Amino acid sequence: MRTSCWNLAPLALVLLAACGGNAPQQDTLTTDPVADSTQAERLRKTKNIFHNIPSPMETASLLKKAGAGYDKSVLNDVKNVDNYTSASKQALNLGIYGADLSYAGVFNNTQESMLYTACAQNLAKRLDVANAFGQETVDRMEKNRNDRDSLLDIISSTYWDVDAYLKDNGRDNISALMIAGGWVEGLYMATQVCKTHDTPELRQRIADQQYPLGELIELMGTYSTDDPAVSGVKSDLDALAGLFAALPTPAASTVTQENGVAVIGGGAAPAAITDDQLKAITEKTATIRNGYIN
Repeated sequence: MRTSCWNLAPLALVLLAACGGNAPQQDTLTTDPVADSTQAERLRKTKNIFHNIPSPMETASLLKKAGAGYDKSVLNDVKNVDNYTSASKQALNLGIYGADLSYAGVFNNTQESMLYTACAQNLAKRLDVANAFGQETVDRMEKNRNDRDSLLDIISSTYWDVDAYLKDNGRDNISALMIAGGWVEGLYMATQVCKTHDTPELRQRIADQQYPLGELIELMGTYSTDDPAVSGVKSDLDALAGLFAALPTPAASTVTQENGVAVIGGGAAPAAITDDQLKAITEKTATIRNGYIN
């Protein structure tokens, strides 16, 4: 449902209450100090993941070309936010709600965007990263409520700010879980849409996710195996990688580095993803994603 104006700022407290009130006691995730080289490698991999994930505008173009409209059923219900009492679930779902927020923004769904903004703020507060996702962000969204491109830029830059804040405060693993949650949610939405609006372009975009998936697995591998939350997510991603490994890679496809970002290129026609392969990836992604939100 669309509304004529987006009064985010005055509604923030009301929406935060709707998306959960006082935070219950939670577990905490901590990380040991790491070498500067490890930090630099994590940053490089994070950039590669973000740059290889389709932008919200690109995703919208693919979905609209496929004839798909806004589908609330593919998003995580805002009512679930109170269920996330552990830091690991809060981090994963901060990424998930962030992807949902972008999806709602792409389709100019103002009411849903307000709710997902508030839920993301709620989780950011519980994770003690409200400084990177606070009232100033809401105010900027309010100011740019009629400019979809600017709104999506704000959402993207906000998650970069959260990522940087976590890294600066020695909480890299929370950042990694947030990134993983967002990536899984994006893949989940694409595969669910493909069930009813199947196009070669959308199939190929799904197949292309094998590249950021590889970077994401390597990112998870830079953390201690003693961290059960990160290890669990890495196991989930490894299971997905096994399915993506069955997809053929175009012979002329190359992955090069430009300014520290992986660039996929090549002159051959893109490799096809079969019905069985798509079905397997869709089902595994749904299982993993539903485990994160429930």
